[in-house]
Amino acid sequence: MKTEVRSFFAAVSLTLSIGCVDMGSEPKTIPPQGASSFADDIQPIFNTSCALSGCHVSRVSRPPDLRKGKSYSEIVNVESPSFGPLKLVDPMKPDDSVLYLKITGNSTTGSKMPPGGTLSDANISAIRAWIAEGAENN
Repeated sequence: MKTEVRSFFAAVSLTLSIGCVDMGSEPKTIPPQGASSFADDIQPIFNTSCALSGCHVSRVSRPPDLRKGKSYSEIVNVESPSFGPLKLVDPMKPDDSVLYLKITGNSTTGSKMPPGGTLSDANISAIRAWIAEGAENN
């Protein structure tokens, strides 16, 4: 019985520890310059790699909340609580946006996101393009 309980908790622990890892999701296509869509290109990345994986699901668990309907207002033009005065997303300034710095592993913003994994180059490029194009809520 103790072995079954330990096995169960080990499985749950493993699931939680890899839950924040990007499992290879790719945008359908990388949008042409000037055509980034938050709803079509960025939110799906958040869904797969950040929110629905169990990491950024509320302001209480691990802010910001990156679930659909909440993420945009939680990150765009919002000062980083840990790395202020930098903003989480500073429109037209990906290299000054904590979100971009975290996913690329910039040492000034601490550990790379997502923990235990990395976003694909296509996803990182899509996020960079969206921020550089003004981080519109479209």
